[in-house]
Amino acid sequence: MTREVKTQAQKSPLRREQAALTRTRIVEGATAVFELRGYEGARIEDIAKEAGVAVPTVYKVFTNKRNLLKASVEAAITEGEAGEVERLAWFREQLEEPTAERQLRLIARNARRMYDRAGQLLEVVRAAAASDSDIEALWQAINDERLVRARTSAERLASKAKLRTTVGEAALTLWALSVPELYVLQIRAGGLKADDYERWLGDLLVTALLEA
Repeated sequence: MTREVKTQAQKSPLRREQAALTRTRIVEGATAVFELRGYEGARIEDIAKEAGVAVPTVYKVFTNKRNLLKASVEAAITEGEAGEVERLAWFREQLEEPTAERQLRLIARNARRMYDRAGQLLEVVRAAAASDSDIEALWQAINDERLVRARTSAERLASKAKLRTTVGEAALTLWALSVPELYVLQIRAGGLKADDYERWLGDLLVTALLEA
């Protein structure tokens, strides 16, 4: 191996690290701009400025604003961790919790934490879905994935306690009561604090799903 090839090989990990850092900065900048201006009002120029990068860099990494919104949502939902939500520690924790009531309260905790990070951004997606078919597909995918996770949680819940309803109906209840819209409405319009939302959701899930 020549000295030039060695040098390029040695630089490769550093370049990958720099590229990853740049991507993270752009996603964080995009998240801030989307939350402030909405999807239609967000400009690539504003995102580049917020991220501290050149406009062509944003286009090179993400191509367009839709991809930026998708990446921002994914980062917010997973808290920047690699992998699907189903494999993340906080989701596995509630599945593996021995008691049914505690599992439901962990679901409420996880919903609160996710929407602390992603609630406002998910509202941006929901609003933009009405006028953009690609974002509508993203919004549908987000809800479909939530329903899959709710079914997994309901099945595990049924193995720990007697439910008031069928597993399928329990999954729909988990899905419906933990929608991000309820979090945003209660925090913004209702003046509820995040801790109060978590307690409210936990109590509601326990009452709705578990036999006394």
